[in-house]
Amino acid sequence: MSTTKRPYAATVYAWLKANLGPRCLAPLTSHDAAALLAAVQIADLWARGDYANRQGAALAFGLCVRQMQESTWHLAFHCVAHVADWSHRSELWRDAELPPIRVPFCKFGPQPRPTAVAADTPRSEPAPATA
Repeated sequence: MSTTKRPYAATVYAWLKANLGPRCLAPLTSHDAAALLAAVQIADLWARGDYANRQGAALAFGLCVRQMQESTWHLAFHCVAHVADWSHRSELWRDAELPPIRVPFCKFGPQPRPTAVAADTPRSEPAPATA
């Protein structure tokens, strides 16, 4: 048995089904699915990066999400929590310059459950330089 960790793209479908329900992937076309798998890997890259690297990864995440039908964007929003923290969903969404969307309840998400990504929350900023 291998101890190598599987890429998030290999586990995101099971994670989404566990959190959003077994039929949550039904609206995905093959094009949506490819973009979602790319987006989840880019979200992992974003989560691991410093400020400079996060900017590029966020833009790439946004490009992937925009390849999906708008009705499936919430899946990309939620998949961020699969690779990072729940709070990172809104942060990456803003950094990717994606418009606010309505998001369905995520079973294991934080309470109270959000109904939309807030457009007025601050963007990620680099850490202030210390003197």
